[in-house]
Amino acid sequence: MSELWEKAKQIAKDAGVAVSDAGKAIADSTAELTSQAAAGAGAAWDATKEAASAAADGAAELTDSASKAASEAADKTAAAANETVEATKVATAGTVEAVKQGLA
Repeated sequence: MSELWEKAKQIAKDAGVAVSDAGKAIADSTAELTSQAAAGAGAAWDATKEAASAAADGAAELTDSASKAASEAADKTAAAANETVEATKVATAGTVEAVKQGLA
């Protein structure tokens, strides 16, 4: 009976060691997977920041281009308006002169 008891204790001890080893292996695997997931999340965050930065830069460039185009359009409109005023002055002066001569 003593021999049977020793075998049972040894089997229990071996089972305990196997369970402990399995627990360590699961913990190691979990730590590795957690590390890989963290690295993946970090890379995804970096990519998101880069994409957002590129989008902001693109929007700033578009805004700058639109502002320049609007400024150029305003300058051309002002120049055209000035030319129209000058042409109107010349035409009015000519009309006034023609009226004066017709009355004279």
